[in-house]
Amino acid sequence: MKIAPFQIENYIQKIAGEKIAGCLIFGPETSVVNYRFDLIAKKISPNLSDPFLVANLSKERLSEDKGILADEFFSFSMLGGRKLILVKDCDVAASAALKILFESENFAQKSENFILVQAGDLDKGSALRKLAEDNPYFATIACYEDDERAIKKFLQDELVKRQVKFTAQVLELLLDKFGKNRQVILSELEKILVFLGEEKNLTTELVERLVLSEAEVSTNEFIMNFAAKKFDLAFLQAEKLFKDGVEAVMLIRFLSNYLQKLYHAKIEIELNGSDFESAVKSQRLFFKTEIEFRKHLKNLSLNFLIKNLRDLEEVEIKIKSGVMPAKLLFTAFVQDSLKQNIF
Repeated sequence: MKIAPFQIENYIQKIAGEKIAGCLIFGPETSVVNYRFDLIAKKISPNLSDPFLVANLSKERLSEDKGILADEFFSFSMLGGRKLILVKDCDVAASAALKILFESENFAQKSENFILVQAGDLDKGSALRKLAEDNPYFATIACYEDDERAIKKFLQDELVKRQVKFTAQVLELLLDKFGKNRQVILSELEKILVFLGEEKNLTTELVERLVLSEAEVSTNEFIMNFAAKKFDLAFLQAEKLFKDGVEAVMLIRFLSNYLQKLYHAKIEIELNGSDFESAVKSQRLFFKTEIEFRKHLKNLSLNFLIKNLRDLEEVEIKIKSGVMPAKLLFTAFVQDSLKQNIF
C-alpha cells in the first residue's frame, strides 16, 4: 500500500492506530529514511530498548532462516503488549521472508505485532518494494530529499511544539544554519532549548551565538584541537577540511581570530588587571566555545599566542605572494607546531 507524499506526515502521526501489519521505509535520502524509521519505531514502541517488545532481525538471520520473520510476527511477548520487529539494511532475504509471511491467510488479523523494514533506494522492479506496495496491510513510504518548504514547516512545527517564541527572521536564519537533515535539526533544537531555559525567547542574536553551520563546526573542531595543542588531530582535521573544499586562507583567518581573542583576554588579565570572567565575557564568544575558551586561556602562554599569530601572518603573506601552494604552506605551519610543541 503506497502512502502518497502529501499524506506521509499525517499518516506517520497516527500509524500506531492503523490496521496494518507493518511498514517499509525506503529511498535515496538516507537522513529522511533514518528520521522516519526512528519516528515510526517510537510510535509503535516508545521504549526501543525493551527486549520483550522489540526484536531486531539482521539480514544474516533472515538469510539463514527465512521463516523467522513470520515466527516473530505471530509470537507473543512474554509480558504482553504489541511487539515491534525491526529489519534494517535489508536485501533479497527480506523480500523472501516477507513473501512467506504474506502467504499466510489473513496474516494481519492474526497478530497485532508490527514489522518495520528499512531499505535504501529501491527501483520499481524491486521484489521487496512490489510486495509491500501490493499488500493492503503493509504501508510503503518513499523518502526523497525534503524541499525548503517542507523543512521550514517541520522546523516551525518543532519550535511551536517546544513553546519557543520566534520571528520569521529567526526561522529563516535557523533554516540557513541547520540545512535539511531533520535529525540534525532536532539535535540542535534540544541544545538551544537547554540554553533558553524557561523564557524560551529565541532571537536572531541568540541564533548567531548558539548555532554553527556544518562548515563552521568542522572549522571549529580544527581550531579547538590546535588551541588545545592537539596538533596531530588538528593536522588531520585540516586535511579533511581541504578535501571538503575549505580554503587555507579561511582556516588562517578563523584560527587567527580565535587566537587574537585569547591574546586580548590574556592581556586584559596579565597587564590590565581584569578578573578572569570579565576578560572572557569581553570577547563576545559563541556559547558553544566558551567552555573551551576558558581552558585555553588558562593553559596557553602569551608567548604561544604571539608566536602563532606572527607565524599565521607570515603564512598568509606567503600565500598572497604565490611562492608556494596555499595548502602546502598551511600544512607546513601545522606540522611545524607538531614538531616543536615547545610552549
